[in-house]
Amino acid sequence: MKTDISSEERTFKLSDKEITHWNENGYLVRLGVFDADENDALRQVAEDIVDRKRPFPDAHIDQNALVRDGRTEEQGIYAMHKIHHPSCFVQEFLDRVRDPRLTDPLVDLMGPDILGINNLFIWKAPKIGLGFPWHQDKFYFRNRFNTETTIGTWTAIDAADEENGCLYVIPGSHKHDIHEHDDLEGSQQREFKLARGARDEDGVAVEVPPGAVVWFHSHLLHKSTDNHSLRFRRSYVSHYLSAQAEWANHNGSYRGQPVMWIRGKTFPDKVHEVEREILPVPADE
Repeated sequence: MKTDISSEERTFKLSDKEITHWNENGYLVRLGVFDADENDALRQVAEDIVDRKRPFPDAHIDQNALVRDGRTEEQGIYAMHKIHHPSCFVQEFLDRVRDPRLTDPLVDLMGPDILGINNLFIWKAPKIGLGFPWHQDKFYFRNRFNTETTIGTWTAIDAADEENGCLYVIPGSHKHDIHEHDDLEGSQQREFKLARGARDEDGVAVEVPPGAVVWFHSHLLHKSTDNHSLRFRRSYVSHYLSAQAEWANHNGSYRGQPVMWIRGKTFPDKVHEVEREILPVPADE
């Protein structure tokens, strides 16, 4: 059993106004959570992974679908879509996932005992960066975990606006059940299905400056759009789960997927950490 920060020590806990906004809308935004130097340091680590300056499993490095499909000849970071599970292998990402600026608010929303279950660094390159359709995260995570909700955090590495493919949300949609989700065409779009019945006219653009963080409920309908600009729209996404949750698959077939201790207690009879090896930084770093 692991223990960590008590609720009384939380510097970044939510205000009553923020909790009310969360309950009504299913998401909340804080500006200036991370500064430019912190964002740039995380971006540099991600780019070092792409440039093979840092060790990282090839299986978790994904190019943009247009590059994979031979429809554009971009290279390097301009060819990138995402790196998946970086906190399982890279200390800087693990430190960010556990940062109290992200996790203190989670205590108000899901309790003091918290696990990390998924994270990814996304590039969304100029002109070719593709968005994703309306979806609910719980549609995917419910096959792994029995829990009321997971919570996602979305950190803007660059400014995110309508031109370069920001997030859109449907406020209040977290109060409803999980929609059926339908398949879409396109190799990148197959990563997500389209939530049946979601309407663009109900969506609200979440335009934020670098360093802002969006927290969102796993039932919240959300999407992002293609990048039509000449700018990157990089972001870092981390998903969290209460350590009181249980495995949905009692045969344990999902237990090999990344689950990380974040803070508080863990319970051996519930979902618990699956250990991963942090890869060493090369000696010349």
